[in-house]
This record gives sequence, C-alpha cells and structure tokens, in this order.
Amino acid sequence: MAGFGFKTGIALLLVTAAVNAQSVPQGGPSEGKQALASGDFAKAKTIYQGYLKTHAGSVPGELGLADALLGLHEYEAAEQEYRSITAAQPELWIVHKNLVLIEAALGRWDEFDRERAVLRAARERGAPGISARESDVIDSITVRGKRWIVREYYEPVGRSQTRYNFEQFSPDGKVKAFISLESEAAAKAAAVGGSVAIGGEPKVNADVLSKGQALNWYTGKAHGTIARYPREEPKYETLRAAVVRWLRIQTL
Repeated sequence: MAGFGFKTGIALLLVTAAVNAQSVPQGGPSEGKQALASGDFAKAKTIYQGYLKTHAGSVPGELGLADALLGLHEYEAAEQEYRSITAAQPELWIVHKNLVLIEAALGRWDEFDRERAVLRAARERGAPGISARESDVIDSITVRGKRWIVREYYEPVGRSQTRYNFEQFSPDGKVKAFISLESEAAAKAAAVGGSVAIGGEPKVNADVLSKGQALNWYTGKAHGTIARYPREEPKYETLRAAVVRWLRIQTL
C-alpha cells in the first residue's frame, strides 16, 4: 500500500544510472548525455552513432546509443546494443534492468523472466552494485489513454508487504492512483490506521503475515480489491493481464 502526497520523478521510463547504486562506465560525448537527459532521443541517437564510428567498442558510447534507442521505442535495436554490452560486462546491472523493460514491451515473457532471474540471483548472492532493498521499474502499460508505471520490490516493502505497484501519476509528479499486489492480511492490518507510505514501516508482526496475497486498488478517496491469490504469488504476466482487464472497465 502506498501513501498519497509523496512526489517522484517520472521524466523517463528507461532506467538510468541516476536511479541505480551501481557505477556505470564513464565517458562518451557530453552532448549525447545532455540529449538523453532532456529526452531528445533522436538527437542522442545521432550523436552516439557518430561517436561510435570513431570509438568502436566504447561501452559508454554503446550504452548511450542503447538508451536512445530505448527512448525511441526501437526495442529490438536497443536489445541488440544492450546484449553486446552484457557480453563484455555481464554484471552491469543497469543493462539487465533495461532489458527487462524491453522484453515487457515486446511481450516476450520468457526472456522477461530470464532477465529478472539474473537480477534476483545477483541480489541473493550479494553482488556489488545492486541492492535487495531497491525497487525496479519493470514495465509500463497504457489503458484508456492513461499510463501506469510498474515497480517490483525484490523484498516485500512497507506494512502491507508490497511486491508490485502499478502507479499512475499526475502531471506534477504525484501519485494519483495505484494498484498493489500485497499481503492480504498485512494490507488489512495497515489500513486500520489509515494511509501507509511505502517503506515507512518495513517490519510487520509475524502473526499478521500470510501467504495469501491480494491485488488492491487505491485512490486518494477509496480503495478496494480486484483479485485474491490465496495459495501462491501469480506470475507477473498473469497479474498484468488482470490489471489491464480491470482498468478497461474503470474510470481511475
């Protein structure tokens, strides 16, 4: 369960180094970085393509080009660039995170799960440059003209033990509505005290937690349940389909 009123930046969907603890290779043309930062992906693509003609094999150059292609939604071309980077630097986690976004956009769920498995394994072994406590943006969906950003939490977070959040933002960067897959029992307990911000109280009494999960929706004025999963966590694509079906008949 997320609280309302907190602000977040939503300038770009692509996961950049700015939201990741890992250092990325430095270098490349400064004007390319500026174009990426301003969202001028076509200009950035041109700049990085020109740069790579004289700096073949430059990882910063390849990464900049891949980010530009992702921003232009040229997903297959971006994937090719990212995979050439992971071949040389397999533990550059930002690239694997962007590959997750690409596979989601292409609906290639087996590849989507494989890339997430790479990140999961890195977190489980305590690899440098990646944290079990951070969230990953894994998808973006648009239903009835409204865009939702999807976050996954490797470790369930907050008093409601959230695993996934589908978030809709206002133009000023505030959360307007969200849909969470969370512990059903913990969410009910958290709701007793009102709105609870993500990460505000990460510890939950053991007798509150259960295996049962619920897909709950929240706005600033109301909340409810879309579906319940009493036995095990659903696969993401199953969860995504349930959210899309529900949003098609709602007015959030």
